[in-house]
Amino acid sequence: AMEELAVETVVEWDTDGWDDDGWKSDGHSSATTAPFAPDGTTTDCTQAMCSYSLTASSLLKYQVNVLEGTLTMELIHDGESWLGLAFSETGGMVGSEAVIGLPEENAVQKYNLGGKYGDAVQPMLDDNQTLSDASIQIVDGQTIMKFTKLLQEDGEIEILSGKNIMLFAHGGYLGLGYHGPQARMAFELTL
Repeated sequence: AMEELAVETVVEWDTDGWDDDGWKSDGHSSATTAPFAPDGTTTDCTQAMCSYSLTASSLLKYQVNVLEGTLTMELIHDGESWLGLAFSETGGMVGSEAVIGLPEENAVQKYNLGGKYGDAVQPMLDDNQTLSDASIQIVDGQTIMKFTKLLQEDGEIEILSGKNIMLFAHGGYLGLGYHGPQARMAFELTL
């Protein structure tokens, strides 16, 4: 029997107490919630898309495709901007691996986050660009990024059956750039 999926999030923080990697390492609050279907029952996120509100303006939908060994994600953000979701081992930006959608280029690609400056955020090599069904579009003032990613890939952070540390960020414009201190967060997704 498949276990039900739950989501745990670390909420957005103020800028006091940031660690050297740009993420608050203590003093955060967390909440655990299970994704609920409209009828109030807990959704099995291997059978249907689950939804989780990252912020008041950003919604994450996801589904684990067990037989294919993939995770399908859809990020809906109120506003027109680039979007990023990263898989992390530490909760910090540096060393994490992101999926970034750039509406200006109509591109969704995997990136290595090698530092907190522009030249350190680089697309992975072509051989590592393994996303499927990837798209980004702006519809009625919302930016919508979709992709399906393999759970296990050589040399990359594995998406676990269990707790996954993830990062979310967005920019105020369509091309890649700095997200600003209030447009980023770390959260945990338990699959």
